[in-house]
Amino acid sequence: MIEPVFDQLQKEKFYKWISPRADIEVDDYTTIGFVNGDEIVGVILFCNYDGNNIYVHIAAEYPGAVQRRFIILMFDYIFNQAKCQRVTATCLANKKRSQKLIEGVGFKKEGLLKNFVKKDDTLYDIIIYGMQKEDCKWVTYQ
Repeated sequence: MIEPVFDQLQKEKFYKWISPRADIEVDDYTTIGFVNGDEIVGVILFCNYDGNNIYVHIAAEYPGAVQRRFIILMFDYIFNQAKCQRVTATCLANKKRSQKLIEGVGFKKEGLLKNFVKKDDTLYDIIIYGMQKEDCKWVTYQ
């Protein structure tokens, strides 16, 4: 059974798992890991918190690892614990499954950054997504 892990002592391990999968490098972050026994099957990483907005990155080993209850945990952290008014997510424009997940939980496209990321000498576009607190259907607000 997949269980969430909030242990900040393990956040570096979760960061090392998600970093290559989500193509991110950050210094200041918080994580929620999802484990099945000893195996990491998914991670949600929060970064660039400024009191109003936080960026979120999600990676999963397989589609079923991102369960409804974990999406609820993510939005509860963003809007109830961190007290954000909005959340931002980014996605490579060529990652259709990631776009489907992001849009499926209620994020709205806010923009496109052309040739924004360079990987292996190839330039990629990035889609910017956002969600306002009042538009989130996943949690009630405290």
